[in-house]
Amino acid sequence: MQGDIAIFWIQTDTPDSFAFTTFVDLTAGTEIIFTDCVALPAGSFDPLGSGEGAIVYTTPIGGLDIEEVVIFNDTNQAPEFSDYTGDAIIEGTFGPNLSASGDQITALQGTGVSPTVIFSINSASTLFTGDDAASTNQTGLFTGLTDIGLPRTAIAVGAGEKSSSEIDNAIYQGTYAFATIQDAKIALTNPANYIGINTITADKYPTAVATIPTKISIASLSVEDFTLVNSVFLIPNPSKGYVTIKNSGVALDKVVITDISGRTISSYKLNGITEDKELNLNGLVSYGMYLVAIYSGDNTTVKKLLIK
Repeated sequence: MQGDIAIFWIQTDTPDSFAFTTFVDLTAGTEIIFTDCVALPAGSFDPLGSGEGAIVYTTPIGGLDIEEVVIFNDTNQAPEFSDYTGDAIIEGTFGPNLSASGDQITALQGTGVSPTVIFSINSASTLFTGDDAASTNQTGLFTGLTDIGLPRTAIAVGAGEKSSSEIDNAIYQGTYAFATIQDAKIALTNPANYIGINTITADKYPTAVATIPTKISIASLSVEDFTLVNSVFLIPNPSKGYVTIKNSGVALDKVVITDISGRTISSYKLNGITEDKELNLNGLVSYGMYLVAIYSGDNTTVKKLLIK
C-alpha cells in the first residue's frame, strides 16, 4: 500500500545508492520493484517505455520487520536485489548513471502496465512537474501518491521549483528515533528534513550517509505491534476460499489481500470493527499463497494465507 515504505536517501553520483525503511512487516519472498522510469504528466508510466530500468528487492528468509533499513549500492549489490525482467515498460538497467538518466526512484509492486505505486523520491526538482515527457530527468506525480501535507508518499528534494533544478544526492538528516509510526512517516517524508549536495564528499553529506542505521526506532511499536500480531488470526488456513479473521478485540480498519508478487486481489474497509470478520474469496483467488495485510491504526500485520 502507498506509504508502507519510505525511501530516505537517493544518491545519483557513483555509486548509485538509496535506502528505504518499512512501516509494515514484510514476509519472506515479498517483492518490491524500484525503478528510475518516470511518470508522465497523466501520472502513469510511458506505455512505450522510457529506456530506463528497474531492479527488484526480494525479502529474504525470515522476512523484514517493521523499522528495518535496507540499502542498495550498485557497486556492492546485496543479494536481495536482482535485475528486473519480463516487463517491457520498466525493464532495463537500473543506473548505473542516475544523474544522467534518472533523478528519481519509485517503489512499486505489480507491473509497469498495472502498478501499485508505493513511494517516490525525486531529486530533479522540488516539484513533480514532469512537463517534458521526453526527459528521463523529470517526472510527474504517480497516480495514487501525494506530495502535499504530511506524511507524504512522494517527496521532491531537488534544488528548486524548475522542472530540471536537480540536486545529485539527497539524504534525510534528523533523528531516527520516533515515538510512533506516524511520527516516523512525518519526519522521513518532510522535504525540509533533507540535505542535498552535488559532491558526495562535501559538507555534512558523508557523515549523514555513514550514520544511516540498520533500523529506525519506534518507541510504541513493540507493545502495539505485538498486540495486533497476537490478536488476529486466519481460520481456516489453508482455506478453500472462505476465511475468517478471528479478532480478540483490536479495532481493525482495513484488510488488503495481495498475491505473492504484490498484486492487489481485494481490499475491505472494516471501519474499526472489534469482532470477527468473514471474507469470501471465491472467484477472486486460485490455488496458491496469498498475503493478508490487516491494518489497525498505524499498525499492520501481514499473514500468509494458503488457498487449496
